[in-house]
Amino acid sequence: MRRKDFLKIGGMLAATASQASLYGSPISKASKANAPIDFIHDGLLLSPKEYASLLMKLADEGKIKPDYYSNGGVVEELEAKFASLLGKESAVFMPTGTLANHIAIRQLAGQNRRVIVQEQSHLYNDTGDCAQTLSGLTLIPLGTNTVEFSLDDVDSIVKKTQGGRVATRIGALSIESPVRRQKDQLFSFDNVRQLTEYAKSKDIKTHLDGARLFVQPVHTNVSVIQYGAPFDTIYTSLWKCFNAASGAVLAGSKRFTENLFHERRMFGSGLPNAWAFAAVALYYADSFADEYKQAWTKAQQLFTLLRKDERFSIAQFEHGSHIVELTLKNANPTRFKEALAKTNLELPVPIKNSFLLKVNPSLNRETPQNLASRFLAALI
Repeated sequence: MRRKDFLKIGGMLAATASQASLYGSPISKASKANAPIDFIHDGLLLSPKEYASLLMKLADEGKIKPDYYSNGGVVEELEAKFASLLGKESAVFMPTGTLANHIAIRQLAGQNRRVIVQEQSHLYNDTGDCAQTLSGLTLIPLGTNTVEFSLDDVDSIVKKTQGGRVATRIGALSIESPVRRQKDQLFSFDNVRQLTEYAKSKDIKTHLDGARLFVQPVHTNVSVIQYGAPFDTIYTSLWKCFNAASGAVLAGSKRFTENLFHERRMFGSGLPNAWAFAAVALYYADSFADEYKQAWTKAQQLFTLLRKDERFSIAQFEHGSHIVELTLKNANPTRFKEALAKTNLELPVPIKNSFLLKVNPSLNRETPQNLASRFLAALI
């Protein structure tokens, strides 16, 4: 890509990342005094300036090959990379996770229009009934207000569906892990294996909504590839962990993905140029796992230091991943949050006297000891 062509669309790049907060460097391992850190995001939410600077760097290095309507170029490189990371034969870029999940279950279900989902899933709660409205699918929610559903739950639905006055079949089963509405807790791998084996025996296709899948291995003994292997398809987000301004990847067999760009375009999502998303996600693709592992280790050290002060209480969830609950004793949470913000350290909005802290690679910009000092100073 020529530098002058890149400059022509600089305004567009800034707009796509306009919701981002400021960071000191697009490389999370950069360490400097008072570096911006947050406990809010999954990855590094780059500022417009940082995002454009990184793209300029990659363009100058000749690492951005233009795509054409989201095909070819750096988008194709991204697809190959994430197919490998997810352990699937092939992958297709999607502009959003909502579309990735929707197209996955639409294609997997085929003519069998009933799809089993988690009651707490993004697909069931946060997509405006897109699968029902646009694809005529019937979503059957299981596991009310819980992380998981059971094999008995699924078997009961399958038998009820087959035994109706008009016999029908379940076309697909979708699992989300980590589960955002349940504080990013994990759907157990043992249960995944049971459910996917049962589904295969009934010729039911399976999909994994793994928007934040790449944080899981640090909290389990199961790799991304191992966890995703039983599923026919997997979606993962490009902006949550991999810092793109937008984007997703849907991975599966070559047969599944071969002509999926037609479905993508049918839904109005064959973007004329997707390189601005693909190039950044590709840049971070190989580093997130190690950087998150390092960040979690530092977070554990930080929590150990804070627990020495009786004014802090820190709890991890039973099936948790990167979210922990910090509770303050005899302190004003709003003033505490404001005091930390003055030191370039951002916390989420408090819930009563507690904060749900999300660990991400921005923690690698400071030592646990210095972070603990800032937390303690904010109480005074």
